[in-house]
Amino acid sequence: MHKLHQYLVIALSILAAIFILQNMQTVAVDILFWQINMPRALLIAFVLVIGILIGLLVRFGRNKHKNKAFGSDSE
Repeated sequence: MHKLHQYLVIALSILAAIFILQNMQTVAVDILFWQINMPRALLIAFVLVIGILIGLLVRFGRNKHKNKAFGSDSE
């Protein structure tokens, strides 16, 4: 199962890289009161990184919550 997970991560990473490289046009991005012009590939990569970080934080929060629940039972 561990090998399957590695292959899946590699395949999804390659697909994300292809998607990013095919979207090199410049776009205007509105963030609150600012407007920023940036390549679409950079925007996609930035949003992907934010999604990964949110996923890691959610996973870390769940693990921390489970560890507290188990820790209180052992006392």
